[in-house]
Amino acid sequence: MTSTLLTRGSLIIDEELRNDASEAVKAAGDEKFVELTLTTSTGRQVVLESAVVDLVSRVLGRVAQGGQLTIQTVPEMLTTSAAADLLGVSRPTIMKLIRRGELTPVMAGTHHRLRLQDVAAVRKLRELDRSAAVEELLNLGEDEE
Repeated sequence: MTSTLLTRGSLIIDEELRNDASEAVKAAGDEKFVELTLTTSTGRQVVLESAVVDLVSRVLGRVAQGGQLTIQTVPEMLTTSAAADLLGVSRPTIMKLIRRGELTPVMAGTHHRLRLQDVAAVRKLRELDRSAAVEELLNLGEDEE
């Protein structure tokens, strides 16, 4: 199992590692990973918390899909452009969210900065709204039958 680490946390996954990840994902099928235990070089076992298991599961799924995997850290305070990237919207949309009070900026001189946790909360709300809208559309389709 090998992979090549590039700059800025990018990782090129080789075919063997992708296949191993793919086999693990296939073995689980539709079941969710709920526990993961790591064994240290001295034989001590460390059980990972569920949030970490979910992270590893998501990474494993991405690796199984192939391609490049990029892992990066995000600062606690974001520029409006960085917040826009995280939300998948334009910078003007971020400014609208600020004006409507959906995001509360911290001023750095004349520049707006946003807390990562606030942007993450808005992202989660948008995902929930999107899921509810899809569910509603699916239910409308069932009602017509």
